[in-house]
Amino acid sequence: MTLPGPHRRNADTNFWRALILVSVALCACSKVNTGATPAMHGAHNAWSIPGVVRLAVSEEPNTLVRMFSNQSSADDVTALLFEPFFRYDEHEHPVPALVTQFPTLRNGLVSRDGLRVTFNLRPQAVWSDGVPVTANDVIFTWHAIMNGNNPVVYTEGYDKIKAMVAHGPHQVVFVLKAPFSPVVYLFSEGTFMPLPAHLLSKYTTLHNIPYDAAPVGDGPFRLKQWVHGSDLVFVPNERYWRGTSHLREIDMRVIPNTNSQLNELRTHEIDVIDGVSKPLVGQLLGLAGIRVSAHLQGAYRHLDFNTKSPLLHDAAVRRAIAQAVDVPKIIATIYAGHGAQGATDIPPFSWAANDLAPIAYDPKSASRLLDAAGWTPGLDGIREKDGERLALTISTATDNLPNANAEALISQELKAVGIELSIKNYAGTVLFAPDGPLYGGRYDMSWIVDYVGVDPDNLAKWGCDWFPPHGSNTDFYCNPAVDRLLSDAQTTFDVDRRRHDYAAAWRIMLHDVPSMIVYWDKNVTAANNDLRNFKPSPVFTDYWNAWEWEI
Repeated sequence: MTLPGPHRRNADTNFWRALILVSVALCACSKVNTGATPAMHGAHNAWSIPGVVRLAVSEEPNTLVRMFSNQSSADDVTALLFEPFFRYDEHEHPVPALVTQFPTLRNGLVSRDGLRVTFNLRPQAVWSDGVPVTANDVIFTWHAIMNGNNPVVYTEGYDKIKAMVAHGPHQVVFVLKAPFSPVVYLFSEGTFMPLPAHLLSKYTTLHNIPYDAAPVGDGPFRLKQWVHGSDLVFVPNERYWRGTSHLREIDMRVIPNTNSQLNELRTHEIDVIDGVSKPLVGQLLGLAGIRVSAHLQGAYRHLDFNTKSPLLHDAAVRRAIAQAVDVPKIIATIYAGHGAQGATDIPPFSWAANDLAPIAYDPKSASRLLDAAGWTPGLDGIREKDGERLALTISTATDNLPNANAEALISQELKAVGIELSIKNYAGTVLFAPDGPLYGGRYDMSWIVDYVGVDPDNLAKWGCDWFPPHGSNTDFYCNPAVDRLLSDAQTTFDVDRRRHDYAAAWRIMLHDVPSMIVYWDKNVTAANNDLRNFKPSPVFTDYWNAWEWEI
């Protein structure tokens, strides 16, 4: 599902702080030869600590209870401490965890009318204090999300549930207000995980209680120590239903500075950097004993248009702009090839992916579209219509040199077809604020990155009823035909029908161009080559299978 408004973490507030000076040819799930000999099973580098994995994280979680945090570090930590309904593997496939089977129409766990979804909990799952995990824990957590006593970061999806019914201790049925297909992904990775009712039901609010910093979980690890500002240390949960991990310890070291992370990797004080700063990738080449890889992730860059702007209200103008932007050149020269050109907001690894082609670079066609729309070149080459110049602005988050360079290149390309483009950037906290330029509709074009989840539901991004402040449709785009298709996709559990709906909706949007999907990002990971079974996932967290790690 497209992450709800508050949960749709934007990547530009912390991505890529300097211009990429080197280009490293990395492809999805590829390996870069660092000149090191891969470690043999049982052998290890001199600096490896058997059974101990030391990871660098850029941000410290503000809480260990996911419902109170938007941070990516919260997804990582909760993957260690808690057991979700489903985890997502290196191919984005759901891996049954707390529940035993993914609900579908075919297996009967989704009712024919789409109003009842059944989840069978794993009987052997227990909290780390030995108390069984039951349907009561799931129901308690849902009430905590929806009762208004807790400042959760979002309620979307959970608010579609009318009631929850327990059938014995290990089966829970979601009774829906209306069919809502993304509901099958709730309580899984990237969302809120079930909490122990036997420990928390006595509290009026769960926010800022001791449990938030020292939780009892049902995941593969337990928190041993949290030194704020320094590190979080985890040890295996001996009661984990899959069995005890081969590791003795996971040490998450809080290192905000990306250069410091690289230095500690060089000196072998850490084993993993999960998300290498792009300008530093070249410095990893030749580091002995370090394995470098890249994989596509659920983060896409897009060039958005404010469709309520008088200059951009005409779809022909938006199409012309899209055709005038040389996306392959931008990916290759500005972002050093660390991206795969996109066409829609459905990732290429998604079950709902389609074969729709991206908008092609064609400046001659762009000029013809503008001519036909009545925009004619003035004396200085900038087009005019009814006495108004085709002069626009583009915005992104400040303190991001690659993005600024991309904006400058786009400005040159648009000038070549008669469009004046000025750069007007903002601090990330301003740009994405509820009353900021995007949500307030005070912009022309924007250059940003968004994350998506595993379900392709995107009605809140493109729907007519989802303009701010009621949603995240900051393009202010409305097409009733698209609304009908996306609404149908949201209310059916038929996978083939949903896939068809999204493809049909995007055929229309590729004509209307409310936004130009630029590329899907590649995450670069550097790891001690003694670390085995580290399998980065394209969504939410690369810690999804931490119980399998070995070193």
